[in-house]
Amino acid sequence: MKWFLVWVAIGLAAGASAETPFQFSAPGLRAPDDPHVNGVRFAVITAKNRSVRGIDLGLISSSKTGDLTGLRWVLGVGHLSGDLRGCAASVVNLHRGRDRGLNAAFFNRVHTMANGANVGVLNLVDDFSMVDVGGLNLSERSKVQIGVINMTTRIEGVQLGFLNFADNGFLPIFPFFNFPGR
Repeated sequence: MKWFLVWVAIGLAAGASAETPFQFSAPGLRAPDDPHVNGVRFAVITAKNRSVRGIDLGLISSSKTGDLTGLRWVLGVGHLSGDLRGCAASVVNLHRGRDRGLNAAFFNRVHTMANGANVGVLNLVDDFSMVDVGGLNLSERSKVQIGVINMTTRIEGVQLGFLNFADNGFLPIFPFFNFPGR
């Protein structure tokens, strides 16, 4: 309890400056109450901000952020409504923006992986993905997919896996590898 109060005091004192170098979030508490963090955000159970630049840590948490630049490690669900520039490691990553960097989670649900990689048991990409490495990789368009089962409408590079599905593949379904053919 003593350390908790120390961290809250540091967060409140930092709120007096133009930037928030440290923020602590819990249900009903965001100290200091600033939607932008430029430093470290530590969340227990829940957190919500417009942007985090730096390190975002969550303990059994659902962390919601607009844009993230830096490193996120959340033991729980990491939500991004904006863009990622950096690394997001969570149990579940749910990203609606444009990602550049690394997503590592059991389940990655990403809109666009513009530059970087998704690593997980299940990678689901709505639009384009540069690299997917996992058990099951599903995307609309993909450059590289490495997994047990890979599925995409349009492969632009190569698929390596047990089963590979690509509408534009040299064959629509092929074991071990596939590449653009049509």
